[in-house]
Amino acid sequence: MAPLPERADAVVVGAGFAGLATAAALTARGLRDVLVLEAEPVPGAHSSGRNAAMARRVIEDPLLARLATRSLELVRAADDADEDGVRVLRPTGGLLLGDDAAVDALLAAAATVPDLAADARRLSPAEATALVPALAGADFHAAVHTRECGIADSHALLTRFALHARAGGATLRYREPVTAIHRDGGRVDAVETPSGRVATGLVVNAGGAFASGLAALAGAAAPAMTPMRRHLFVTAPFDGVDRGAPFVWDVSAGWYFRPEGEGLLLCACDQTAWPPEAPPVDPGAKEALAQKLDALVPGLRGARPTRGWSGLRTISRDGRFVIGPDPEVTGFFWVAGLGGHGMTTAAGVGELAAIGILEGALPAPYAAGFAPGRFATSTSSRGSSPSGEPS
Repeated sequence: MAPLPERADAVVVGAGFAGLATAAALTARGLRDVLVLEAEPVPGAHSSGRNAAMARRVIEDPLLARLATRSLELVRAADDADEDGVRVLRPTGGLLLGDDAAVDALLAAAATVPDLAADARRLSPAEATALVPALAGADFHAAVHTRECGIADSHALLTRFALHARAGGATLRYREPVTAIHRDGGRVDAVETPSGRVATGLVVNAGGAFASGLAALAGAAAPAMTPMRRHLFVTAPFDGVDRGAPFVWDVSAGWYFRPEGEGLLLCACDQTAWPPEAPPVDPGAKEALAQKLDALVPGLRGARPTRGWSGLRTISRDGRFVIGPDPEVTGFFWVAGLGGHGMTTAAGVGELAAIGILEGALPAPYAAGFAPGRFATSTSSRGSSPSGEPS
């Protein structure tokens, strides 16, 4: 293995969606001396590789809906350019169910984003069931349907970011955990790994569930973020849902499903605070999911979850992302707290982070909405490690 460079203009820590998208966006804007460090042997080993691959733009928070819409525009543009011969996004459509208040909130958020407002429409239960017959007998009051949401190839998207970062001059190093972040006064000065020390004036914290621990190395206060465990399961072959059907998500009752191979991918939207480590599968989670769907979605009673996995979604106290310069440690830039929206928003997140780094500030309204310092009165303490939505 080649030695680490002695210096870098930027060191991005974490090779998940946040880190690789940021590295790709930085190099696309001319910053060539970028080093990406990842503790695992492969990119996306944690949350980025364990998501449900649903590209959902209709989100209750208008700021996130706006960013998700921009992000998928960037993904579609790359697909249309045929830059790598791979189409990441498959627009199967999305169908969000819920009670009237929840659907009203979703549509209100969508109405603030022109491209999304043109695509989102309210459906009655009968209209939604006509789209997905397996919803017959399910308990929901209304639905939101979009045609341009859909399913993304998570691995292909992650690979695209890595290829673009490398093509722009970035160096990617795996099995390279950061063991120390050095400061000169209040400014980042260098990072250290088992392979050596790299001088840098900028560390990008894209550590996902490990972001708060990385902040502790820099002496930065951790924002109010908590890693949460969630389970996903797939079923044996199931003929009750068309392979080209939209994903279905009940935002009120908390469950979703989509076609996956010959079966379905299912989730009960469970979340439990968990330490920043690879979480095991709860032995009772599969049965809990089956019972929940049996009660709420009669049309899926023949779909039995078989194998499953769990992953972490790191969620901030207000549900928004943490993107921007640390308020106290100069040269320490946050790209964290993406919850379960990391895959859908990655391209937009990378673009925002690159603008914030190279131009000195995120554009409005993201600067205030995602500012790391907005949790200044949080009970999170400086240098502490965390004890411990949607895809």
